[in-house]
Amino acid sequence: MILYPPIKFDENEWFIIVSLILVLIPSLLLPNRFSPLTVIFMMLFNVFLGQTTDYILAVPPYDLYDVNDRPDYEIFDFILYFLLYPPAAYLVIYLYSKWTIKGLYIIPYIVGSAALSVGLESVAHIFHVFTYKGWKLIYSFAVYHAVWSLNILMLHFVQSFIKKYSIKYK
Repeated sequence: MILYPPIKFDENEWFIIVSLILVLIPSLLLPNRFSPLTVIFMMLFNVFLGQTTDYILAVPPYDLYDVNDRPDYEIFDFILYFLLYPPAAYLVIYLYSKWTIKGLYIIPYIVGSAALSVGLESVAHIFHVFTYKGWKLIYSFAVYHAVWSLNILMLHFVQSFIKKYSIKYK
């Protein structure tokens, strides 16, 4: 796989760098809350979610938006999928777990997380990280509902798997 450089190093690359710093540093500074297996699984799951979603929606036959400067996979696409999306998801599941959200309180948490994500995406759009060609920002609200719901379900799945099979970490 060839990672192409950006066509022009401009506002979208700077937005990604600043976002990476703002998301990665808090993620790394938080106290351990999950097992290594949980963290690795959730990180890989979110790489998969981000790439799969963009692959379905951002390439033909739908081709609803472009990511970054070129249609080819570039260095900053890699940074988005592998270094920015997973820690952002980690923060969402970390707070979900820390606040022990249960029952109907999960709904406003997911709605709030989706609303915050749409707000951040709208700023990313302003900085040309995403160029919409048929996509509407309101669609992202539904996508983020699904993403955060899946993350919460996967967190419970992984934790119950670890508990069921008595996986221990030293």
